[in-house]
Amino acid sequence: MTDTNENNVNNLHSPQQDGINKEPNKSIDQEWKELQDKTATFLSNELEEQRNKYSELEDQYKRLWADQQNIVNRFNRERLDIVRYAASNTIEALLPALDNFDFAKRSINANTKPEDVIKSIEMLQDQLINSLKAVGLEPVSTDNTFNPELHEAVHKVVDSSKPEGTILEVLKKGFKLNDKVIRVATVVVSTKE
Repeated sequence: MTDTNENNVNNLHSPQQDGINKEPNKSIDQEWKELQDKTATFLSNELEEQRNKYSELEDQYKRLWADQQNIVNRFNRERLDIVRYAASNTIEALLPALDNFDFAKRSINANTKPEDVIKSIEMLQDQLINSLKAVGLEPVSTDNTFNPELHEAVHKVVDSSKPEGTILEVLKKGFKLNDKVIRVATVVVSTKE
């Protein structure tokens, strides 16, 4: 090769003539630094955004938790009040009868006739029964044959003139409260043998 050709070859591959920077490492280093800075800025912004979202969600969770606890506490208070004051309607219905018991005690003296005392007791009993009916209490029927869901047979009497299981005597009345049996009637029933 001649010197001219060598110069031409050198000139063809010269970084200045090709538009390539003489210091390629500096340019790549600068680009790398810029990329790192942009990435760091992006990640920092993204992290801050995620922290804000987390903080909002945490606040929302705390509010929901507090609301839920308030609902549970209110429900427990209301349930306790229902249990505590469940009998208030019944008590209110019974108070007039209780007042009349006091009146009857004050009105009975040595001059009171026994039949007047019995009449007062019957009136008080009627008032008490009506007060209890007002809150849903009713006697269990004992007009028919024995029913183990409504009656308890404590004694059987042989009576061939009556069908088996006929209620002959009521020893203790049974009661239902709003169609639910709260006490069965204690009865004596007939049997064939």
